[in-house]
Amino acid sequence: MIGQTISHYKITEKLGEGGMGVVYKAEDISLDRTVALKFLASHLLESEEHKQRFLREAKAAASLDHSNICMVHEVGEADGHVFLAMGYVDGAEIRAKIKERPLKLDEALDIAIQTAEGLRAAHQKGIVHRDIKSSNLMLTSSGQVKIMDFGLAQLTGGTRLTKTDTIVGTPAYMSPEQAQRLPTDSRTDIWSLGVVIYEMVTGRLPFEGEREAAVVHGIIREPHEPITALRVGVPTELDRIVGKALAKNPAQRYQHLDDMLVDLRTLRGSLSGGRVPAARAQSHRRWNWAALPLVLAAGGYLVWQASRGGGNEEPLRAVALTTLPGVERHPSFSPAGDHVAFGWNGPKQDNHDIYVQQIGSSGSPLRLTTDPLVDQMPVWSPDGRWIAFLRSSPGKSELRLVPPLGGPERKLAEVTIRELHNNSTYLAWCPENDCLLVTDSPGIGKPDALFAVSMESGEKKQLTNPQPPVYGDASPAVSHDGRELIFLRDVAPYSKEVFRLSLGKAGSALGEAKRILTGNTRAEFPAWSADDKEILFSDEVNLWRLPISRSGRPSRIPFVGEDAIMPAVSRSGGASRLAYVRSRTDLNLWRVVTPAPGTPVTAAPSVAISSTVLDNNPQFSPDGRRVAFCSNRTGPLEIWLADPDGSNAVQLTNMGSTVTCAPRWSPDGQWITFDSDREGHQDINVIPAAGGKYRRLTSHPATDFIPSFSRNGQWIYFGSTRSGRAEIWRAPASGGEPVQVTRNGGIAAFESLDGTELYYLGGGSIWRMPVSGGQPVKILDGVVSVAFSVLETGIYYLDNVSGETRLQFYAFANGKSVVVARNLGPVFLGLAASPDGRTILYSRIDLSVDDLMLVEGFR
Repeated sequence: MIGQTISHYKITEKLGEGGMGVVYKAEDISLDRTVALKFLASHLLESEEHKQRFLREAKAAASLDHSNICMVHEVGEADGHVFLAMGYVDGAEIRAKIKERPLKLDEALDIAIQTAEGLRAAHQKGIVHRDIKSSNLMLTSSGQVKIMDFGLAQLTGGTRLTKTDTIVGTPAYMSPEQAQRLPTDSRTDIWSLGVVIYEMVTGRLPFEGEREAAVVHGIIREPHEPITALRVGVPTELDRIVGKALAKNPAQRYQHLDDMLVDLRTLRGSLSGGRVPAARAQSHRRWNWAALPLVLAAGGYLVWQASRGGGNEEPLRAVALTTLPGVERHPSFSPAGDHVAFGWNGPKQDNHDIYVQQIGSSGSPLRLTTDPLVDQMPVWSPDGRWIAFLRSSPGKSELRLVPPLGGPERKLAEVTIRELHNNSTYLAWCPENDCLLVTDSPGIGKPDALFAVSMESGEKKQLTNPQPPVYGDASPAVSHDGRELIFLRDVAPYSKEVFRLSLGKAGSALGEAKRILTGNTRAEFPAWSADDKEILFSDEVNLWRLPISRSGRPSRIPFVGEDAIMPAVSRSGGASRLAYVRSRTDLNLWRVVTPAPGTPVTAAPSVAISSTVLDNNPQFSPDGRRVAFCSNRTGPLEIWLADPDGSNAVQLTNMGSTVTCAPRWSPDGQWITFDSDREGHQDINVIPAAGGKYRRLTSHPATDFIPSFSRNGQWIYFGSTRSGRAEIWRAPASGGEPVQVTRNGGIAAFESLDGTELYYLGGGSIWRMPVSGGQPVKILDGVVSVAFSVLETGIYYLDNVSGETRLQFYAFANGKSVVVARNLGPVFLGLAASPDGRTILYSRIDLSVDDLMLVEGFR
């Protein structure tokens, strides 16, 4: 085509070609300028799919106007050719520079920062590149990066034109989700940028192989070799940045390029011996205001505050407030914001007490309590006179007060918390210092509620009134102006809802509580911002913020690391302080072996399946040879299979979501059903036990959870909140509309072995009803951690009496329970019994390590 004129472009030189097109250098005759013309490859012209993808590229790229993105001038069709006219970049591909030698570190960081800035501009408009690689990055003679070829761009939420059996992208740069043909979003560009940084600094790719299959296997399964192992003098911070970009689970990756840019700029500034260059910081501040209307218009809510103020201001960073051994939890600021009260299990991890740490002091924290019982959940009074806390003993807790500098304690009241509200707090102060809000039980069989406890008399008045089958209300948080209360209602496993209630005098309610967030958010530990315009909460992994005064979506706090829970904000206005807990927990599966079903054990429990992360929710296969369980060994929680002793472990699912769990086998052992929030809400899915593609069984926006097969394999029971509260539903295993089974509440169900009875858990009690329909009958109380397993002769279950977790067996023959094993330790979700009833697996918390973190100047 050289020498030909297409439309008003005279082609002068061939520049290159790829899988979708050929690029020529050309002269724009009408405007007298040099351009690059990209033509859709001739063999693809007959494919309407590829033509539409090419035209989509043009429209997407033409909407972008950024100095680090190659500008698109025109899209046209002439003489049977579909073409794209782009600005001609007189420069070199980054790939060509890398072939000469690995780049200098500061040069590589400059290129990475510019690339991230260009991609961020695209992401703000909902455009994902999906093919970032060193050959798609050009460097001009002036040192400016230009991102080329949006040929694989995908508009967020747009129609996917790619065939289901086609991998889009260049193999060595593909994210794990691309390599597995899973849905992608902007985080796939973050992965590819991490690959390019690795390549620029080391001169090689993080995942290599002679065949494409080997490369893809490495991307999905294998860790990359650290940069510091390949090049001397590279700071470990670069390894951390690249490692986070190359997290195989998108949820563990940088969630936004803003976060990655902060780390890249900080590292670049440290190499030059100073702060982030003023020009870059000012550019970032301009984006802060320019992007806000765009984000709000798109329905999101994202406020970036990393560089407010002067151009040389440091970005917000989280630093360690405490690095004590063991568990530090529940930070609470003093009214002046200069001290933090917290609970700690002590230097020997043998006693939980209340401590106070002065911010900015390198000294040891002040110990306020010394009682051998568990002292926890301190909250500082608004007037600064008291720190309230709970002292827990088997079966009850005491609400107590202690002066902030130490001294005589005061017992205010006794409370009983019947349900274990995982990842919750139980205390908050009333605005006038005249009462405390606390979780307490209204009575046996009733969900825990919030009560106001008088500081003068210790009298309790019920504030909220949750109804069965919910577990109850916890995590109260009072706004700094004292007018509003936020609290969590435990609706079902994985499902907590956020309620808002206006407060009057002495902790009284003004009106009815209103739900503002459903259980699909996984909100935990809510806290108010200093100006009371937002609430902060955690979701087991990250911290989030949500505007209170208007509708909006939660947005992640970008400069806070992973494993962040329990946020607290100082009461001082303006640029305040944020404290939170960086938490890590180790869950393992433990084994109890009995001589016969329901017979007390003679040996202590032992570890069965373990790792250094989370292993829980076990279920035996019908033949007893394999165990399905949940684990986050490769990042997110996924379904795994192993032998009962933990050997031959393999990952079954690769959903890449926050929570994929609750596996249950089909009666023939061929299928496993499970729940997953991959689509943004918890749904029920089915997958072959031998591995393969999963099939989604439910798609309702409510929370669907804890499925199980019927004994004939034709139905799948599951808990769901689609009726407004947790009930048992069932759907055909082959697919079809679900039908509601229970009307009195329920969260987990199993059929009897003969398929005639349904046993289900609701409100901590196990109920029985005929599968054919009829009235339910309660058969036992006190089940904890959704832990029960139905056998032919009875039911194994876990309970907790006087602080001791026990394994019990309820016999159908006489309707009585016998204790099979004692002192099981701190248990977590799930219980499984082998088909012969002699081996029982349960999950236990074996390690919990927490540190307090501090963010200065938080807004």
